[in-house]
Formats: sequence, structure tokens, C-alpha cells
Amino acid sequence: MVSRGRFIVYIVLIIITVLALLFLYNYRDKISRIAAPFILAAIISYLFHPVVIWLESRNIPRKYGILLIYLVFSVLVVTVMVFIVPVFINSAKELANTLPDMAAKYEGVFNKLTGFIKSSNWPSEFKNAIFREIQNGTAFVQNYISDILKKALSVFIETVSMLFNIFLSMVIAYYFLKDAGFFRESVLSIVPRKWRNWMIGTGREINSILSNFIQGQLLTALIVGVLEIIGLVIVGAKYALVLGTFGGIANVIPYFGPVIGAIPAVAIALIESPVKAVWTALVFIIVQQLDNNFISPRIIEGRVGLHPVTTIFAVLVGETFFGIPGMLIAVPVTGIIKVILKRAVDAIV
Repeated sequence: MVSRGRFIVYIVLIIITVLALLFLYNYRDKISRIAAPFILAAIISYLFHPVVIWLESRNIPRKYGILLIYLVFSVLVVTVMVFIVPVFINSAKELANTLPDMAAKYEGVFNKLTGFIKSSNWPSEFKNAIFREIQNGTAFVQNYISDILKKALSVFIETVSMLFNIFLSMVIAYYFLKDAGFFRESVLSIVPRKWRNWMIGTGREINSILSNFIQGQLLTALIVGVLEIIGLVIVGAKYALVLGTFGGIANVIPYFGPVIGAIPAVAIALIESPVKAVWTALVFIIVQQLDNNFISPRIIEGRVGLHPVTTIFAVLVGETFFGIPGMLIAVPVTGIIKVILKRAVDAIV
């Protein structure tokens, strides 16, 4: 049984959390623009921090260790830009050029399906319902492709903005890593003394959640993406590099990600032949089974500690309010909220 005082504290904390989320939602555009480089810097810091600690254990000063990491990272980025990115861009351009033809072929399939339904003896109400769904599906595909082509016109501007954010994030991440102790002490200095131990404990739990999630999810996405690219190449699927990369990135989204990542590849393969679509689907199914049973359990120990139902709910809420970025950050944010609420209740009651 939960005591009356504990229950009241839970309610108050939940109300505060809801109000904070509403504030974030109302000002989400401005907040996202400001927060984006800092969030990316935090992710970079979490990725590089274990290496910084390892270099420090080898008697390399933190400042020089970070610079060494940045140097190695820059060499890797340049290598990828020179040898991999051009292949990726050419494949993506080829895929973009074939999208209208793919849409036309699928529209032809819809028309054949419509003709079959019209000639059937099914009840008229049932036919009308199916026609509406087919029309909605066709309109969705056409609008989706149109949006892609329109957005392609602003790719240059978005790329410049993205590169600036990445550069700014790398600078911020450098100071996050170099002056980690300073930031920790600065935060603790404004916290009342009686709450400092609580703050330190909460920070450690949040740090554990974020480090496990960010490092684990990105490494898992990399492995899954590589396996999907290899699998798609083996079955002879078109645009294997682009579609496998997309599948790996989508895998970061819990539960929904693997399905989102597989849909484009299977849809493209289906135009070529049903058999190719089956083989393509099998690639994603096999890789997902490997991920669920071998890769993720070994890389992401314990994950964020959320129940599957809570995870699904968090992802849906994130998508509803913030779109794809919301789906990506929903799980760690929910895990952080859970830690803060639990430790706050334990401390107050």
C-alpha cells in the first residue's frame, strides 16, 4: 500500500512534469534550435568519454587525450567522406530519380486492384470502403514523394546549417569533456547542501542510463546497418547501401524502428518481383532476430529499465509531439523522468 503522503507527492511531481512537457511543446521549435547543438555535444561527449578515461589511465593528460581523439575522428570522417559518401550520394540520387516511376507502378497496381474489386460480387458498402482506403493510400504516396522532391531543393541550405551545428557541437563537446569536473562542481554549488548527496546519486543514475543508451544504441545501429547492407547485397537488392543505412538508423527507434527501416526496401524490391521482396524481408527479419537475441543483450546491459508497454507509450508520445526526433529521444527522456520521480519521492516521503 502506498501511503497518503507518498501518493500526494507522486501526484504533485506528475503535475509538475506534465506542465514542464507542455511548456516544452509550446516552445518546441525555439527550444529545439537552441538545444540541438548542446544535445549533439552531449552525445559526442558520452561516446568519447570512455576513451578519454582510458587515455588518462595511460598517463595522457585529458586535454591532449581529447585532441588526439578529435584528430583520429577527423581522419576517419575524411576517409568516409572521400571513399564512402560519394557512393552513398550516387545511390541516393539514383533512388530519388526512380521514385516517380515507382509511384506510377504502384498506382498501376492500385488501378488493377480497383478494377478487380469493381468486377467482384462483394457488397457495395464494402467496395466503397476499400476504394476510399486505396485512394487515401495513393494520395499519401504521391504527397510523400512530392514532399521529398520539394525538400530536396533545400538540401544545400540544410546541409550548411547541419555542418555548422556539428562544428559547434564538437567545440561544446570539447569543453564538456575537458571541464567535466568544473560543470559538476558548478551545478552542485547552486544546490542546497542537504540535497547534494541526492543530486550526486541522481546524476549518477541518469549518467548510467544515458551512457548505456547512447553508446549501446549507436553501436547497435552501426552493427545492424552493416549486417543489413551485407544481406541486401547478397540477395541482390537495389540501393543496398542507402536502404541498409536507413535500416540501421531506424533501428535506434524501439519496437517501431525495424519495421520503419524495412518498409522502403521491401516496397522497392516488390516492384522488381515478389520473390525479391520476400528475400529482402527475410534479410531484415534475420538481422532483427540477431539483434534481439545476440547483439542488443550484450551491448546494452539492462537498457533503461523501462517496461515494454511504457517504452511503446513513450515512443508514441514522442512521435505525436516532436515527430521523428521525439521517437529517438523518448526512451532516455522517460528513463530520466522515472529516475528523478522515484528518487524525489524516496527523498521526500
